[in-house]
Amino acid sequence: MVVLVLGLMLFFYFRSGKEAARQQVATAEPELPVLHEISSYELFCANNEDINCWQISGQDDHKQDGNSSEIILMDTGEMDEDLRQKISLIAGNGYNVDLQINGDMHNLLDKLYEEELPYDVIDESLKEEKPHLKEVTFVPPHKPAYWGKEPKVVIVIDDMGISKKRTADIISLHYPLTVAFLTYGNNLEEQIAAAKKSGHEIMLHTPMEASSNIDAAPDVLTTKMSLEEVGANFEKMLEKFSGIKGINNHMGSKLTEDFERMRVIMKILKKRGMFFLDSKTSAKSRAEEAAEAEGIAYAHRHVFLDNNNDKTYILGQLKKVEGLARKNGYAIAIGHPKTATYAALQEWLPGLSGKGIRLIHMSDAIKVLHPSFDKK
Repeated sequence: MVVLVLGLMLFFYFRSGKEAARQQVATAEPELPVLHEISSYELFCANNEDINCWQISGQDDHKQDGNSSEIILMDTGEMDEDLRQKISLIAGNGYNVDLQINGDMHNLLDKLYEEELPYDVIDESLKEEKPHLKEVTFVPPHKPAYWGKEPKVVIVIDDMGISKKRTADIISLHYPLTVAFLTYGNNLEEQIAAAKKSGHEIMLHTPMEASSNIDAAPDVLTTKMSLEEVGANFEKMLEKFSGIKGINNHMGSKLTEDFERMRVIMKILKKRGMFFLDSKTSAKSRAEEAAEAEGIAYAHRHVFLDNNNDKTYILGQLKKVEGLARKNGYAIAIGHPKTATYAALQEWLPGLSGKGIRLIHMSDAIKVLHPSFDKK
């Protein structure tokens, strides 16, 4: 009897213990997954659905262990320094990744690699001054350049070598374009070789300081550098390229206004027998004055094609180029490897010969403007 009582007691004891354990499990808070530390950018993106955010994974060339890492991007309409640095990494300065990205991200890249310019600079050369001819005496300083029966057009595409996809789009256009590569893209030699194979002429797109507080490039010539530093850093840039005949400025609205530093650049170009194409990002550029002081070949662009990344707008700018070429014998236009620019050029280039206009390389235009160029 005693054994039976003890058995029943043990049964109810263990039964009540198991029930209590089940109730404890049922009422306990669910176990949360372990999360990585959330950055302020990630938290902001999570709490603001109206902000465009991207999480990009890639192979970080700067990591010694070669592990992949992630970058959080957001577009608030502002271009703060943290976002600029992250986009620089993605665009080719440290991240070995070919992004398939949407138009909004392309706009972010454009903000990073282009200096915002006022319209009076963009269309500066198209202004027509109509003086009273009776009050003007024309004394040509030299014989005007003769461009032949056909007007000539030069199309320069800047910012090449950063976005592999957009660079490849321009390279796929088998016409005598002139393409200006930045100094810090990935696989420059491979991309340049492909551009040459398409019939393109190569130039160095030289990063120079802008007037606005904008980070032009990982390597950039600035007014804060001494004359010696400007010369040494420019020489380093040139060493990354071989067989090129000229350069133009990337951004540079501030540096091109600095006569002494531009003269240093012109001296180096003279030593190498090269020309300078002024992108004219400033109406106060002193590049032409510096080029004349050193006796080197100089030219400047007439039209910016794609201040707006809109195909209709760009086709309109190309129409201006045609009109300017017919009026003056030639015209120099500068564009960028944007999606709309590529689409506009695809449509415009095949019909150019039918309009009686010929596309030429920048160096060919320089030879007409400066007959002594390339003969020394």
